Amino acid sequence: MRSIIARINFVSVILLGALALALGWLAAHSERPLTSPPFALHVALGVLAGALLLAQIVLRLVVPPPTLPARWSKGRRCSAASCEFLIYFSLALLVATGALWGYFGSAPLEVFGHPLPVSPDADPRLADLLGPAWTRALGLAGATASDALLAAHRLLGYVLAASIALTLALGSFSRFRPEAPPAESAQIAPALVEPSPTQSLASRLRLFGWLQFWPQLAIALASAVLLQFSTSGRAFSPSQTGYGDAIYWSLFAFLLLCAATALAFFYTRAARSVARADYLGVHRLTAFWFLSLGLLIGLAGVIISFVGLSLSVSLLVAKTVSQPPGIAITDPNKIIRALDVFVLLVNFALLLAHFIGVAIAAFLTSEATRARYRFAVATVPQEGRA
Repeated sequence: MRSIIARINFVSVILLGALALALGWLAAHSERPLTSPPFALHVALGVLAGALLLAQIVLRLVVPPPTLPARWSKGRRCSAASCEFLIYFSLALLVATGALWGYFGSAPLEVFGHPLPVSPDADPRLADLLGPAWTRALGLAGATASDALLAAHRLLGYVLAASIALTLALGSFSRFRPEAPPAESAQIAPALVEPSPTQSLASRLRLFGWLQFWPQLAIALASAVLLQFSTSGRAFSPSQTGYGDAIYWSLFAFLLLCAATALAFFYTRAARSVARADYLGVHRLTAFWFLSLGLLIGLAGVIISFVGLSLSVSLLVAKTVSQPPGIAITDPNKIIRALDVFVLLVNFALLLAHFIGVAIAAFLTSEATRARYRFAVATVPQEGRA
């Protein structure tokens, strides 16, 4: 179980790092980089990637990753190990240089609406910190600390992007795949054998678990982006948002969606245990607790997201009705803002994601009940003969 968590966390670190790089590039090419929404999301995802990186380092020490395939050449194995080290090293330095740049440069950095600390003093010159000789040798004469940190931050961004690209090109993730069984073992099993109830249920758990995981993961990422825009806008004008209740409901529904997505991935892992022939006989009462939990989380998420969607729709309708035609509106609470639409889209997407989870959990629960019945019918004659 810990090895699975380490693999998921490693993939999450790479995905968040790549997404943060893309958002940082978009913010750098915008008209107002420090106040653009991509920059705010770039900072938030960078902090989150740094936290996951610390967890990944601990997990790597506790659970060593699988070794690289022996069939690879020595150069390919060395390149893959070097690229993985550069991912950890460059991402750690990216987080450090970004935080120090905001601290020394007094940049308004916020993480999901919470400001980061800044230096109360003026931005010091690099010559005062390193000395004139070092600054001249590095070609940074007259530069300040924030200028040097920003230049290092950009350079490390290119290093991280190249390391991720080379890791994907070398196929380093293939070592996490289970090896195929030998060809001889496949010939031993009979060609035409009806699958047992547990094997059929395990295949459905694996299939529908992935069918729930990927759409919910995509909706969760999109909802996180929209919620970041909404919360950052709310931090700039907290008394003029006009949708306070709806966004709180969407935050609770988003947390439930994260739990449902993790549980959907657990469906695919639990299929290995369910495939055992004696699973239903040994685990009769607590065999499918995860399906009951998934159904409960899905129903709670549907209710909460529906309430948030209803509040968003009622707010937009009320603002639309209160706007007189041909007259300029001076009351900011009566103006339909883009943030109101963001919250509406978040609640609608969360409602759709939780509905998918409820439908799949209900279907798998029904299939588990049928598998129990088939297993009981198959074992009754054997007990009678005994």
